[in-house]
Amino acid sequence: MLAQQVVNGIVLGSIYALSALGFTLIFGAARLVNFAYGEILMLGAFFTLTLMSALGLPFFAALPAGMAATALLSVILFYLTIRPLTRKSYTSLQGELQVILVTLGLLYVLRESAFIIWGSAPRKIEMGISGIVMLGDVVLTRQRLVVILIMAIMVTALYLMLYRTRIGKALRAIAQNREGAAAIGLDGDRIIAFVFAVSGALACVAGSLLGTLYAVEPAMGGAPLLKAFVIVIFGGLGSVPGAIAGGLLLGLIETLAGAYISFAFKDIFTFLLLIAVLLLRPAGLFGRAR
Repeated sequence: MLAQQVVNGIVLGSIYALSALGFTLIFGAARLVNFAYGEILMLGAFFTLTLMSALGLPFFAALPAGMAATALLSVILFYLTIRPLTRKSYTSLQGELQVILVTLGLLYVLRESAFIIWGSAPRKIEMGISGIVMLGDVVLTRQRLVVILIMAIMVTALYLMLYRTRIGKALRAIAQNREGAAAIGLDGDRIIAFVFAVSGALACVAGSLLGTLYAVEPAMGGAPLLKAFVIVIFGGLGSVPGAIAGGLLLGLIETLAGAYISFAFKDIFTFLLLIAVLLLRPAGLFGRAR
């Protein structure tokens, strides 16, 4: 039973890690907390579902199109709502508070818009993969195996983008010193817009995978946002390795707590972990004190 729950925890943690990656990328590059991120995730899932139902596309054809649509939406929201507030300074406290309030407002606007467009009925995304795989005494559906594989592919692609491309080097330069990067000719706004696009694409993948395992509905973004917030604090704000490790660990903690204690109390352990990290290591496991 322990081995089975560990595998289940890795599957859930893979989705949590994908959810947190987009969230932490935005903070790492722009030092902004995007509270509308959960609703972007929800809309990404609905985009994938709509492409499948309206055009009859299979999941693996609809997902890239949904990622592109969500990335475009994220960039549009950045230029319309966040960029005007940060035009003068990315580092002022007033600007940070304004961004928090605006993204909180966006959260409700996007959620209510989803209720109007798609209604409140939960719907499931069909991946089109069936069957099981036996790993000793552990039973793993092929669909859950694909979830782990997709997470590994996305993490590898993100690593290659960050450390093997010019845009990745520019992004890391902006994250380390925005003023210094601007002094050598880097366009901070375009790079941060690119980060919002990547973040939106990752959110779409996470939301769509949640839709294949559970269901898609307009209020689904709240829980992933809270979990992403816990994960990036645990792993270290702005740390990509921290988001991956934190997501996997949180998935394991929740699954094991639910199996051996009670699923009604699994979230208690999530926030106990958050409190412990804030008290003992505020910068997170992979973060640096500032």
